[in-house]
Amino acid sequence: MAIGNDLEADRSDNASMDSHKTGDTTASPAKGMPNERTPLITTSAVPEARGDGPPADHRHSWQYIVLLLILILVFAQCGDRLTNSPLARIKEAVICYDYYEKTDPSKLLVGRDIIGPGAVGGVAEKLCKVDAVQSKLASLNGYQDFLDGIPSLLLALPYGWAADRYGRKPILLMGVAAFVWKLLSVEFVLWFWQVFDVRWTWISATAGVFAGCSPIVSALFFVVIADVAPQAERAGVFLRVGAAGILPDILMPLISAWLMTYNPWIPNLIGTVVLGSTLVVVLMVPETLNLRHPHGTPSSSHPPSPSTEALPDPPDPSQEPKIISFDYPIRWVTGLRSASAFLWTDWRIPVLLFPFAVHMLMGMLTTLLLQYFSKRYDLTFSKATLLLTIRAGINFALMFAGLPFVTRFVTTRWQLCGQRKDLYLSRASFAINIAGYLMLGASPTIATTIVSLVVLSGGMGAAMFVRSFLTSLVPAHHVARLYSVISIVDTVGAMLGSPLLFALFNRGMSLGGMGIGLPFYFLSLASLTVLVLLCVVGMRKSDTAHEPVEQDEQ
Repeated sequence: MAIGNDLEADRSDNASMDSHKTGDTTASPAKGMPNERTPLITTSAVPEARGDGPPADHRHSWQYIVLLLILILVFAQCGDRLTNSPLARIKEAVICYDYYEKTDPSKLLVGRDIIGPGAVGGVAEKLCKVDAVQSKLASLNGYQDFLDGIPSLLLALPYGWAADRYGRKPILLMGVAAFVWKLLSVEFVLWFWQVFDVRWTWISATAGVFAGCSPIVSALFFVVIADVAPQAERAGVFLRVGAAGILPDILMPLISAWLMTYNPWIPNLIGTVVLGSTLVVVLMVPETLNLRHPHGTPSSSHPPSPSTEALPDPPDPSQEPKIISFDYPIRWVTGLRSASAFLWTDWRIPVLLFPFAVHMLMGMLTTLLLQYFSKRYDLTFSKATLLLTIRAGINFALMFAGLPFVTRFVTTRWQLCGQRKDLYLSRASFAINIAGYLMLGASPTIATTIVSLVVLSGGMGAAMFVRSFLTSLVPAHHVARLYSVISIVDTVGAMLGSPLLFALFNRGMSLGGMGIGLPFYFLSLASLTVLVLLCVVGMRKSDTAHEPVEQDEQ
């Protein structure tokens, strides 16, 4: 489960985009005052559009709903971070026991007939760092990420439609329940490891069929926030939700590492209970489908959207084509082509989708980093977890101090408009990533690895700036569709890239020495490719003709 990973990749993107929207200085008529766009006849079926809060008769304030979402995220992240390292260690123990049972039974500490669940304690952990064991573990994790991505790719849009049709709460509840099932299915296979091959853990990917996909659940978080939070408050809400996603990354790995010194099943089972308790909080969340805040005046950084006057008349039901007909495939393809036509109105839009596939790989490095640290520096998984805690702490500090300062400084120092600022900062971020991944792959010691992680944190805002710039290139009424396309690109990148990274890790182990950093050299090369694309992409005069220079942000 990686709800927090997707939120970490998206929270700043949405916050940056909303800061553009709320910073619009274009004058607009006062609320409630008639103007040339006011319809002559209004119907009671459409409530008055207000941007200052939910309807007055709603029994819950928007702050209460956001607080519940933060609690859900905290519980889910705590459960995930408590189980992440222990599950990796238990998988390693199972693979390691099978390996030595076949190659050198003298290394076994306990016989198969009396050994406990997950083969924990069957072989000394330091003996499990051999290439044969680590290679199988890497393949197991790589194919797991690939299989997890299939339901996301196929069902993200249908579940998004269902959330708009039947409500957010049922899909959110089903998704969180599916995450619990996913964790329990992995634990069941590992507990009865003598009955099931360790590859049966891949069956946990079926949780995605029931909305147990990180892109689906994390997207619902932002949809619910967009439903209830006033537009002027939305950027700050995203930052607070981001804080909730980062704090468990700092605290929970420390607790998990300490408990793993006794038995990895202890933090794993505690994390399962914590994750299951998330369902109780989800039940407390009210339905927000009919509480969506209408967007205010479009940001000047967006091309204009069609006005209400330009909307066509409602279709006549008697004239609508039947759903089932011989020409349905043709109509489906035509509709899909029409819905995606906006992607080709500007050649920069499809070009700027590629960075998100690369960024998704960067956001899914937790499992690979854990195994890489353990193998390269001959660390137990509990000690390797401490390095991930340091990484989370650095990211937290940069998120709430470094990035906001840099953004304000660049904006005020050079008087850059929002688009130009986003483009320049995205180039700088990917340039930092190039150096950071090269350093990480070549780091010979733990100390140099920590320095590399500090450098890498400097580029963590790369996708945020690219998304903000890309958002400004499409009309406001196409932003939702654009984000759906980005979600698909993210999923494809994770499905294809994760097995590739673990395959490169296997190849790096066979090379030895600095070659073990091969997956990070690949990420450095991918970042270089993105940087070249961002340098090719430039500004047009029409982009900034109607956009004011931003004086203050965040």
